[in-house]
Amino acid sequence: MNETIDIFDTIVIVGVIQGAASAISIGCYPSNAPGKRLLSAILLILAFLHVKILLHSLGLWQSPAFHYFPLAIDTLIQPLFYLYTCSLTEKNFSLDARQLRHFIPVLIFQLHAMIVYAIGLIYSDITTKDFIAERYMHYNTIKWTEDVFALFSAGIYWYLSFRKTQRYRHWLFTSQSATQYSELAWLRNLLIGTGILVVLLFLSSISSTIFQLNNSFLYLEIFYGYLTILIYYLSFQGYRTILAAEVQIIRLSNDEQPSEQVALTDVPDTDIKTAAGQENLSVIQSALIEIMENHHLYMEPELSLKEIAKAIDFPPAQVSAAINAKFRVNFRSWVNHYRVEEVKKRLNDPAHKHLSLTGIAFDCGFNSEASFYRIFRKHTGYSPKTYLQTTKREH
Repeated sequence: MNETIDIFDTIVIVGVIQGAASAISIGCYPSNAPGKRLLSAILLILAFLHVKILLHSLGLWQSPAFHYFPLAIDTLIQPLFYLYTCSLTEKNFSLDARQLRHFIPVLIFQLHAMIVYAIGLIYSDITTKDFIAERYMHYNTIKWTEDVFALFSAGIYWYLSFRKTQRYRHWLFTSQSATQYSELAWLRNLLIGTGILVVLLFLSSISSTIFQLNNSFLYLEIFYGYLTILIYYLSFQGYRTILAAEVQIIRLSNDEQPSEQVALTDVPDTDIKTAAGQENLSVIQSALIEIMENHHLYMEPELSLKEIAKAIDFPPAQVSAAINAKFRVNFRSWVNHYRVEEVKKRLNDPAHKHLSLTGIAFDCGFNSEASFYRIFRKHTGYSPKTYLQTTKREH
C-alpha cells in the first residue's frame, strides 16, 4: 500500500464519502418522489467506482486480500441512469421484472469477478493468483470484453436518455403551461456535457495511442475528477427535486407522447408545416388573442394546448402552428408571457398592495414559487422584487 495520499487520491476519497452519504440520505428520506431509489443507487455505484480506482492508486491491488477484488460494475451506471431518466419523463413508471434485462451484462461480469476472487483467496502468492486467473478464468479477456461493452452501452444508453429528455421537453414546451412541471434543463445539460467530455477523452486516448504517449493515467484523473463533480451535482439536484416541497416532476405517459404534427419548440415561422392555410391561421390567431386578453385563460394554472384548442374549436396542431407563426415562441412561453404581464399590472395596482408577490403570482396562473421567479426574470430581465422597486422609483 502507498504510504502517501496525493491530490488525486484525496479527490477520489472525497467522492466516495459524498456519494455514500448522499445515497443514504436520499434513499432513506420518506418520500415517494419518482426516481428516488434509482438516484440513490446511482450515487452509491459512483462511490463504488471511486473505490475501484483507489484499489490501484493506493496500491491495495497488490495486497493478497484485495487482489482481484470483485467490482465489475463498469456496465451498471449506464442502465441505471437511463432508468432514472425514464422515471423523470414517464408517467406511471415503476421498477419491475421487465427492467432486470438491463442488468444482465453486469450480473454476468460481476459473477465472473466473484468467482475469480473466491478462487484467488485459496492462494496467498500474487503470481499464482495471476496465473490461475488468466490460465483458467481468462480474466484479462473478460475484462477487455467488459470495457468494450461498457463503452458501447454508454453510447447507446446516452442516446436513449437524451432522446427521452428531448421528447419530454418537446411535449412540455409545446402543450403544457403548468409551471410546477420540471423542464429538466439540468438533465439535458448534464447529458450534453457528459457526451462532450467522453468524446474528447476518447479522441485524446486514440491520439496518445498513435503517438505512444504514456499519459493514460491522466485520462483516469480527469474522468474520476468529473465523476466526483457529478456526485455533487446529482446530490444537489436530488435534494432539489426530491426534498424541496415546491418542486414537482410531472411525467409523460406512453399514451401522451407528443404528436409529430405539433410544431417543434421555437421552430422558425418558415419551417412550420400545417394543413391550415394562411387565412385559417389568421382566424386562429385572432381567436387566441381574444380568449387570452378578454377571457384570461392564462389564469388557469393547468392550462394545456388541448384545452386552448377545444376553447376555440381548432385542432391542436393548427393552434400550435398559429402560436409559433404569430408570436414566434412555443406554447409554454406564450402563456407565461401573459401571466408575467398580468403580474406586472397587479404590482403597479394599489388595489393589490395587500397581497404578497407569491399570492399575486398564484392568482395570475403560476403554481410554483421557484418557477415564477425564474420565468419572471427570463421575461423581464429583473427579479420580481427588483422590478417592484424600480417601478416605485419611477413613480
